[in-house]
Amino acid sequence: MPNLRYLDPASTQTLREGITELKAAEGPDGDAAENLAPELAVQIDAHDAIHVLFACPTDLRGEIAAHVWSVLGTTMTMADMHAVNRHRDHRQVLRDIGHMKLLKTWAKCAPLIGSIILRARRMNRRWPADCYEIHLDTSLRELRDDFGIELSIYRRSVEHRGGAGLRNVRRSTA
Repeated sequence: MPNLRYLDPASTQTLREGITELKAAEGPDGDAAENLAPELAVQIDAHDAIHVLFACPTDLRGEIAAHVWSVLGTTMTMADMHAVNRHRDHRQVLRDIGHMKLLKTWAKCAPLIGSIILRARRMNRRWPADCYEIHLDTSLRELRDDFGIELSIYRRSVEHRGGAGLRNVRRSTA
C-alpha cells in the first residue's frame, strides 16, 4: 500500500480529502458508523480529523499519539475523552488489545509523548476539534501553518499498517 498523503507535513490535500484517504486505507469494513454505537459517530469523526491533521497513523502508536494531541493540541477536554472511553465499545477495544500490551506501548511511546507535549506547547492556539467541520475544505498545510502544528517525526513516511482503534478492532470482534 502506498504511503498516505495526509502523513506528509507539506500535504496540500484538504482535511476532507485526508479523512477520506484515512477511511479508504481502513477498508470498506472500517466505517465506524457501521461498527460502533451511533452515539459515538460524532466523536469518532472528530477523532479521524485529529488523526489526519496531526499526521497520526492508525496503528497503536498512532492512536496513542492522536489521544495525546487530542488533549494537548485541540479544544477537546479530558471529560470528552472519558465520555468515549467509558463507552462499552471502547472498553471492548481495550480488552481486545490487551491491557498489558497497551501499557507497554504507552511506556515505549514516552519519547513520542514528550515530543508531542513540547510541540503542543509551541502551537499558536488549540485546534477546535468540536467544530472540525468548518475546516474540512482547508488544506492540511494551511491548517498546520495557521495553528502552528509541528508534526512529530516518528511516522512521517510510514505506510498504513491497519488500525488499533475502534474502527478495526470492533470489526474483528463482531
